[in-house]
Amino acid sequence: MDLARSRCFLEYRPARVVCPEHGVLVERVPWARHRSRFTRDFEDWVACLAVHSPVSWVARLARVEWKSVGGVCRRVYDEIEAERGTGRFDGLRRMGIDETSYKKGHKYLTVVVDHDRGCLAWAHEGYGKEVLSLFLDELTREQRRAIEVVAADGARWIKTLVKRRCPNARWVMDPFHVVEWMNDALDQVGRDEWQVAKAAAKAAAPKRSRPGRPRKGEETPPEARAAQELAASIKSSRYALVKNPEDLTERQREKLADVKRAGGRLFRAWDLKEA
Repeated sequence: MDLARSRCFLEYRPARVVCPEHGVLVERVPWARHRSRFTRDFEDWVACLAVHSPVSWVARLARVEWKSVGGVCRRVYDEIEAERGTGRFDGLRRMGIDETSYKKGHKYLTVVVDHDRGCLAWAHEGYGKEVLSLFLDELTREQRRAIEVVAADGARWIKTLVKRRCPNARWVMDPFHVVEWMNDALDQVGRDEWQVAKAAAKAAAPKRSRPGRPRKGEETPPEARAAQELAASIKSSRYALVKNPEDLTERQREKLADVKRAGGRLFRAWDLKEA
């Protein structure tokens, strides 16, 4: 690591031997991990930064290649796992499975998280049954039987695969997708109700003989004006409907109150979403 604003380099020529059975072996040194060009303190610092910051930023700050950051994290992680004495999948009881896109949505990752420890357990490029089977293949029979809960989206193939490979696991839909689906359904109801109110306002409005200021007898009747106000209220109430009640602004609270007073399918959909 840097010393008093100066770059610090430690030079040492480790002993090398050639073994007929194991090939070339290099001497271990106390200040660095095996097969590493960095000191132990430097790697601990880089790994700590990588937990909280993007790899590109860490590489720039530490003045190393971004690929070197990955190697540092691997060596630190392996040492922590060895000291802990347990494997990455030991103690896995409740896990979550999801697929996420990266690089502008053209590539996918399948990730498995440990809900009890709150950490990533496994990740692999791609998605689908074949990729998830790679993860299950890494588990021993005892580890698969020890899994109690698997949270995932509503894909039936996940439920079928988990039931077959993890006989004691209970498959549940994770809250993120449930909320996402409910908000999508609420948006659709809002659009439908807006279209209905808009059509009702158009039907109730009187036919005008010419554009511009209405003549006598062509004024907008109260029922048409009410339908227009309802359509405008529905159109501007989306954020008030999808946000948590405790996070609403004063104006959004007024919008939500208007929806409650109007009742109908939109209020019923919002009530179901909150439930």
